[in-house]
Amino acid sequence: MKGWAWTLGLAVLLSGGAARAHLARNTAVLLDIGERSVEAELQMPLDQLALALTQSFDAVPADVIRERAAELPAYVREHLKASTPDGRPFEVEVGTVGVQRVEDGDCLVAHVTLRAPPGASARAFTLTDTLVLHQVMNHRALVSVRRDFHTGLFGESQEVVGVASAQMPSLLIDRTHGSWWTGFRAVFRLGLRHIAEGTDHLLFLLVLLLPAPLLAHGGRWREPDRLGASLARVLGVVTAFTVGHSLTLAAAAVGVLRLPSQPVEVLIAVSILVSAVHAVRPLFPGREHLVAAGFGLVHGLAFATVLAGMGFDSGALAMSILGFNLGIETMQAAVVLLVLPWLLLWSRAPGFTVLRIGGAAVGGAAACGWVLKRALDVSTPLGPWAEAASGHAWVGLVVLAAVALAMSRRGRRAALG
Repeated sequence: MKGWAWTLGLAVLLSGGAARAHLARNTAVLLDIGERSVEAELQMPLDQLALALTQSFDAVPADVIRERAAELPAYVREHLKASTPDGRPFEVEVGTVGVQRVEDGDCLVAHVTLRAPPGASARAFTLTDTLVLHQVMNHRALVSVRRDFHTGLFGESQEVVGVASAQMPSLLIDRTHGSWWTGFRAVFRLGLRHIAEGTDHLLFLLVLLLPAPLLAHGGRWREPDRLGASLARVLGVVTAFTVGHSLTLAAAAVGVLRLPSQPVEVLIAVSILVSAVHAVRPLFPGREHLVAAGFGLVHGLAFATVLAGMGFDSGALAMSILGFNLGIETMQAAVVLLVLPWLLLWSRAPGFTVLRIGGAAVGGAAACGWVLKRALDVSTPLGPWAEAASGHAWVGLVVLAAVALAMSRRGRRAALG
């Protein structure tokens, strides 16, 4: 009894002081809301957990966790509960438990699945959390929703929904105010933003389009092709790229296809480099659509990293893939529609070779920088320069349009003699 009293007293002192200095000393409960289940991530500060369990984790936390591998999941299962509004309990399944550095301190991080009983929704439930605070009276558990398709939360920000305390360990989580349409619009915007901010994806497409208005003869780019043929070639490239990345995006998002991110990112940089060389000298004239489809498969794997790990159930995941892909296609189509007319116009006027070679040089340099960084972790200013320049894309578009108009006018005057 005396030891328990000392522990409790120390817990009050430590947790009070910690709470004043660092909000991270509170437990964080992050919820990913689904239709039938909720994925919860619990981040319990080790010093606070040690007070609750009267067990020091200071020496080698990982060793202590290993020694108590069976006890800790049982502790989580005993102190974390959920039930429907009419009182039916959720099934509680404790997954991985381990130590992670969270902000300024070590935490015991546990992943828990809360499954609603048959016929019940997981979008409204009562959460009861007595972890740590069953012993440490002034401890708090900050409960936030991290992902919820129906309200457009995808992990980029969190919505605090309540605080559990020793005095009030239960709180009602009500997420019935969202809708499929709200989630679809949010993930569509996510797709738009991903392409708008994805310098390497856009650069690949733009560099591949640079020689699209031209005909290749004898290993060189020559005169402009017919307008209809040029448009058909561009449409083929964009469509093939879309089909390629859509396939791998869907496969990777549902977990059928998984590859480490590093080789994917390196291959994306290589795709830009290949396109840049092709813009200087035709490597695969007439087969641009096949190359676009092949590299589209690689780019789709990178797109899928945005959706991977969101923990959505099948319905939300299908809507996420559709909405995200439509956002990507819309932004791609907008970029092509804004850039292509000036490429076609300038390709029939003097000086287009300067744009083609210059654009290829910029794309190739940026690609080399990204390859070195992503494959060998060698930093160069090339990639960052390209990313910084993409922030002024509208200026580049205006300059392109102005120069294309001026060159076209100059070409017409020269033709008239």
